[in-house]
Amino acid sequence: KIHIISGFTFHSHLVLFVDQSHGVSWSSYEVIERWHKLFKGTLLTRRFSRGDVLEDYLLATLEETVAEYRKRLMDISWFMRFSLR
Repeated sequence: KIHIISGFTFHSHLVLFVDQSHGVSWSSYEVIERWHKLFKGTLLTRRFSRGDVLEDYLLATLEETVAEYRKRLMDISWFMRFSLR
């Protein structure tokens, strides 16, 4: 959740809150879709997002990627890095 508090006309202050319980409940698909709204992702995550059937040996890599994406999506420093671009 993002709240904007403005005390002056020339700048704003952001108050950020990360609801970790909400982020932890996302499915792998939800995590990847949220990530793809910000970044291109990998060939593997794009294949998964399209609904392609993935070989068993790729699923472990996909789950590692999902775990990393989930961690980054719930990290305010990653949000700030992206927002300053």
